[in-house]
Amino acid sequence: MNVYLDFAKHVILTVFTLLYLPLSFIIPPTDSYDAKDPEALKTSFTVLSDIHIEGNNYQTFKEYSEILKEVNNSKNNDTLVFLGDNTMNGQDIESIFFFGALALSKPAENLIIAPGNHDYANGTGGYDKMYERFNNYANFAGCKIEKNNYCKIIDGYYFIVLTTESDSVNGIDISDAQLEWLKGVLDEATKENKPVFVFSHHPVNYIEDGPSDRLSNVIDDYENVLFFCGHTHAALSDHSVSEVNGVQQINLPKSTEHATEGYEPGIGAVVEVYENEVLLRFRDFDDGKWVTEHEYSFVY
Repeated sequence: MNVYLDFAKHVILTVFTLLYLPLSFIIPPTDSYDAKDPEALKTSFTVLSDIHIEGNNYQTFKEYSEILKEVNNSKNNDTLVFLGDNTMNGQDIESIFFFGALALSKPAENLIIAPGNHDYANGTGGYDKMYERFNNYANFAGCKIEKNNYCKIIDGYYFIVLTTESDSVNGIDISDAQLEWLKGVLDEATKENKPVFVFSHHPVNYIEDGPSDRLSNVIDDYENVLFFCGHTHAALSDHSVSEVNGVQQINLPKSTEHATEGYEPGIGAVVEVYENEVLLRFRDFDDGKWVTEHEYSFVY
């Protein structure tokens, strides 16, 4: 019986998503964009955050689908990363729209999807149910995972995803067991002189029950680690890339709509990995332009 229910859910997912995908997906794409040095590129990935798909908010879904269309225009993008709060309430209909668009548009060969507090119903209860729901939809979209904290190796580089372990809202509830798991992965990942990428919805010092250095103390013991997070909805600024508790942190804005005065929707990060450098470039996926005043180079 569960097999038939799963099949029905997938059919409904596909139908709903096809109905709501804007016409932009069947219009010829705009000009593609390229890496700074395509010939020397080892791998490249795009990072988006706080999509907040909501069942009754078509405008947000339209913005999201237009961003996916623009990501599809990249000549070099190997992986698409989401930093959590992919949905507003973790509801089935919201998950159908978010994950269904990914399943249909296939914007990248690899998907890395982190959960956020809104994907777990934002502190309103039912964490275990929401955890399983996120996992099931992520697998349907092609992000094959067994747990919601996980690691994938893509083109020889480690992509590590952290998850909160309770109904936390303003911070990640991270257990000693998950920190020990993280240490083990980082031990392996840093054996070679390569950059390592860690993804969490919450910033490195946003820990449940108040600011803490429990997570940053682990990461700070390793070199060449870049920590990507969202949650704050802060506009892109000189503070978006900074060292926090000894950790190099990249805090992405909300990608889909205005949050504060001067805040531009459609912003994401494009990360280009070269032999001895990680180049971080921000792109306005709404306008199809690079945000040239925010470009960062990390040499390792």
